[in-house]
Order: sequence, then structure tokens, then C-alpha cells
Amino acid sequence: MTKRELQIKAKQLIDDRLPSEAMYVIKEMWSKFPNGSEDEFNLYDAQLTLKATRDNNDIDFNFIYEVVKQFTENEKIKTDFGWFVFNNFLKGASTADFGNRESIIIKMLSIVSQQNIRGRKNICPFTIGCIGLAKAHSKNLFNAIKIDNLLRKLNVDFLSKENNSYRNSEGKEVKQPSDFEIYYALRTKALLKLNSYDECIELCNKALKEIKAPHYNNDLWFKMRIAISQEHIGEFDKSERLFQELLSSRAGSDKWFLYRDIAELYFERKKYENAWRFSVDAAFYGNEPHFMINLYVLQARILVKLGRSQEGKVLAHLIAAILKEEGWAKKDKYNKILDYYKVQSQDVEKVKEVFNMAKTFWINERYRGMEEVTGEIVFIHPNGKVGKIKTIDSKAYNFHKRDFYERQRNFKELTHSKVSFVIMHSFDGEEIAENIKVIEKNNTVVENNVIENKEFIGSVKNVVDFGVFIRLKENKDGLLHKNALPKSMQDNLNEHFKYGDKIKVKVTKVTDKGLQLKLVQ
Repeated sequence: MTKRELQIKAKQLIDDRLPSEAMYVIKEMWSKFPNGSEDEFNLYDAQLTLKATRDNNDIDFNFIYEVVKQFTENEKIKTDFGWFVFNNFLKGASTADFGNRESIIIKMLSIVSQQNIRGRKNICPFTIGCIGLAKAHSKNLFNAIKIDNLLRKLNVDFLSKENNSYRNSEGKEVKQPSDFEIYYALRTKALLKLNSYDECIELCNKALKEIKAPHYNNDLWFKMRIAISQEHIGEFDKSERLFQELLSSRAGSDKWFLYRDIAELYFERKKYENAWRFSVDAAFYGNEPHFMINLYVLQARILVKLGRSQEGKVLAHLIAAILKEEGWAKKDKYNKILDYYKVQSQDVEKVKEVFNMAKTFWINERYRGMEEVTGEIVFIHPNGKVGKIKTIDSKAYNFHKRDFYERQRNFKELTHSKVSFVIMHSFDGEEIAENIKVIEKNNTVVENNVIENKEFIGSVKNVVDFGVFIRLKENKDGLLHKNALPKSMQDNLNEHFKYGDKIKVKVTKVTDKGLQLKLVQ
């Protein structure tokens, strides 16, 4: 067949919605009429090729790419190729999909141009490819080099500032950051890891100026990256002031890594007492031990500098326990600590046991030398998380459930209990209670602890649809729920229980709403 006949056949197959068959014909043209031949594969043929990709489940990407490469001077071909990649490989793709399709996306980026969608509702395949692939490289192992190279391809002034959103499984709208914010969040992190401190500071400042309502505490991260960069380029005073500003904000007041970073700053400046104080706060606010192993290394080093090596042994044990439990290789910085403290990984206890010892050490360090005040818990919020303590001179201090020295199982029952505590300051300067110790529990708690799991003879007070109310000693009432009764009784409670009947029951649980009972037969 002649070139013209093949063209007509391919077009007819496309019009008949037979794109796969059309693609076979186009490939025949490509092989029979190569570039440089008398009747070579031309722009019209390339346009037919891209048309044949629509609604085609049998896509040969590499062939399409080879065709398009010969016509990159044509803007329509480039644009159509971008939409071809978007529709077949990017639309609806997960982060993992972007990673798996990296070679396809890179080839698309080498041909397609970025479109300016600032202030528009359009989408841009080039931008979606860059951002999506950069996000894929930010998961698990953060590949700073690839992320920076990808994002450098983008003109940030072309990126949309509109926040994205989607509806979760519960039908609620979940807002996500714009491409503009994602660009700065990923790029500044990459620059910091690449030691490009001046550029990192410049971009972080631009982000703070341009992004009005950051997501995921990104404003906190931008400021933190500025502070770290300032530290590395020797602007210690600026770095210290910015860290202190972050710690005094609501968002940063309980972020353990901020305390760790400022502790590192003081350590490098040989201000070891300050470094120790902030490292203790980092440990106090921290989370899972294996995430914080480098903090423990820093603490062990600080204690050596302070002449308190003996106390640092618990940290060396904790480092060894984490390495053993996680199966991690011993890096030089870990080996130096373990060798100094003469600790062998095979000889240490489990992480949980060593961590509890270290936790007691940190708590004692945090409140060392501080005066303990006594008072009474006068209020506990219904949410069961916060409350208020009043001292004998009528001063009131707010507190959080986490600030008890020992974990309290029946926290809501501690109203009117006597406690001792240490006065600390919150991020906004308010005096609050921490390191709270229960001196004397209120009478209700004591009584509840006495009667729980005890058996009593009570009398039937009332029969309702869901159970039987029983009057116990000293006018205490409890509920014998129908679900706690034999099935033979559950559907006809009135036949088995009459007002005033004596009945033997066991108190199974004491709650805010009353006593839960079980029938003793």
C-alpha cells in the first residue's frame, strides 16, 4: 500500500473507533517511510498517532514518544502529548504510581512545557508530573537531589495558589495544600538537606510571605529551616532568637524536635547547661524512642561535657537497646557512645524497660530544684483531659492529664483530691501545674475502690426496659443491666424482679454514672 492509502486507512479506523487497529497501520507507516525517505512520516501522521491513543487500551508509550520527539517544534503536538500522558498515566494516580511511572514522566517533562495556571481553574500535565514525582521521592527515603532537580524545572509564578480538596470515606471535605505550597515545602526541605543554606533561607522567607494559611504547620517548618540554616552559616544569635520564638508559639510549644535543634545549637556553642536543659525538654515532649535515638546520643555527649558521665549510662543503655531491638547497624556515632560507657548491646534490657528508667531520669531533671506546691483539684473537664487545681491561698492553675507524675487510670474521679505540683509556664506565659502527684484521693474514690468487685445483698428499687435498679447499702444505687442476666430472664424482667425483693449482686465497675452490677446466683 502507498503512504496515502495507509493514511486513509488509519484515519478511517480512528473514525470507526478502532484505535488499536489504527495504531498497527500507523506503525507500518513509521517503518516503511522513515525520516529522510522520499515520502517520510510527517506532521499529519504524528497527529494521527496521538488521535489513535484516545480510548485505546493497548498503548505503546515508547513508540508514541519516539514519534513525538521528531515534531517537538510543533506546539500542538507537544500539548497533545502532555494530555496523552496525563489521561493514561497521571490522572487519578497514587503517590506510588508516580514513583513506578518515573521514566514515563521524565520523558514527558523533556517535551512538554509548563503552562501558567495562576488564578485559573486549568490543570497542567507538566506541573502535575513534576509535583507528583517530587512527592513520590519525598516518601520513605527523602531523595533531596531528585526532588530539587524536579522542582527547579517549575516556574513558581505559574503555580496555582488554590488549595486542593477531596471528600473522605465519611463524606467530609479534606483540604490539602496548593501546588504553590507543596513546591516550597518540598524544595526548602531538599535545599536544607543539600546544605544550600542561603537559598533555603531565601525560599523559606518567600513562602512565609506568600502563603497566607499554611497547612500541616508548614509555617513552623519554614521558620525552623531558617533557624537551622542560620546556625550552619554562623548566624548563631539570629538562629537562637528564632528558635526561642518558635518555642513560645502554640504550634511549636510541644514539638520535641525544636527543643532538640536548639539543644544542638547550644552544644555547638559550648553552652552545655543550656544544651542539657533543652535536650531534657525534647525528651519530655518526644514520642517513640527509635525516632529519638540521635537525641539520646546528643544527651550522652552533653553529660560528658558537664562531668556527669555516670548519669549518662542510662542513655547509652537506651541507645544499645534500640539498636538491638530495631536490628540497626552500629554507626560510628553510636559506637563511640557505647564504647565510652562500656555498654554491650547483647547485655541490655528491652527498650520499654530502659526507656522507663530514662523517663524517670528526665522528669527528675526537668523539675530539679523546683519547689513543690500543694493544692486541691477543683475541676476536671468533661473531655477527661484537662482540669484546674486551687491552692490554699486560692490561686488556680490549669493542668493536663499527661502532666501527672504517675499515670492515673480513673482520672475523672480525682476531683477534690489533694495533690502536689510544680509551677511551670505555658507557651503564652500562663502559670500551669506539672509533675502532679496525688497525696490523698477524695473519699468517693477511696470508697469506690473499696466496693468494686465486692458482693452485696440489695433490694429491687425499680424495673425498666433495659434492666433493674438495685438499692445497696447507704442508699447507693446500681444498675443490673439486662445483658448481664441469663437470656431466660431478659425478655420478662417484671416476672423475675419485684419491688423490695432481696437480691445478691456483685459490683463489677464503678463509673461516673453509677455502679454496674452482676447477678450472683
